[in-house]
Amino acid sequence: MKVLTMHPALVPEGALRALLTLDFNKSFPPQVEEYLRALPDPRGFRRIVLVGQAAAACLILPALEMLGGLPELILYGMGKDATPLGELDLAEYRHKTVRPRRAELPRGTAYEGFTVLDGGGRGLTPVQRAELAAALGVEETLIRVFDVNMGQVNFAEPHKGMAEKILGHELTFEDLTSGRVLHLPAGSGLVAAVMATTIYGLGEAWPRCVRLNRQADGEFHLAEILDCQRMRQFGVELGGQLDAAVPRVTLSGNIPAAFREALAMIATAHGVELRG
Repeated sequence: MKVLTMHPALVPEGALRALLTLDFNKSFPPQVEEYLRALPDPRGFRRIVLVGQAAAACLILPALEMLGGLPELILYGMGKDATPLGELDLAEYRHKTVRPRRAELPRGTAYEGFTVLDGGGRGLTPVQRAELAAALGVEETLIRVFDVNMGQVNFAEPHKGMAEKILGHELTFEDLTSGRVLHLPAGSGLVAAVMATTIYGLGEAWPRCVRLNRQADGEFHLAEILDCQRMRQFGVELGGQLDAAVPRVTLSGNIPAAFREALAMIATAHGVELRG
């Protein structure tokens, strides 16, 4: 089972250690795309130690989903704590735990403006609200903020209570499928990724992510709104490019089984696809 770690200190046995270094003053999507292209082969990673930066973690997951399915997250605490605390299979969590709870969402109409699900619980400052409204092209009064902060998170069970937190607000199914629900993530990449997956499971698409960044005045301002759903298309495109680059050898005639098995082993070791 392929394992990828983005944590500098948590490196499971046999894992590919590939750190994601980010320039916070540049747009995140091109940096994440470059990171994924630089991996030896990002397809099929089934166990992941995610990057700690929240917005980057929310971007990486949709691409990985299309390169091999939602992975199992190796859970760990914040700060320098590199102790593994368990694992969470995101595909199973989304499909078996979250998706059935769609039935609890009331049906009706979608809010005419935009809804920000605030995972950090800090809300938006007046300046941030004005910047977000300008970026979305709406009046400030058409932005509502719901606090979905999880409080003291148990990192061994970071998903526990997340669906309930979201369902506890005045959100309709139409809201969550309107494309007008944004995610302002908590500080932990792990918690942010699980929250994004929860919103995705209750709705039909990955939510757009609001990224804030500290500016020269010492305050946090809107840096960009990240289209996480678009990263799924990037994953599809990258997978297609990788498939097209795989050398192929076509065999014909009556080939003994033992010889075929030996060739298959050699081909696998060298990244060659056998046909015939």
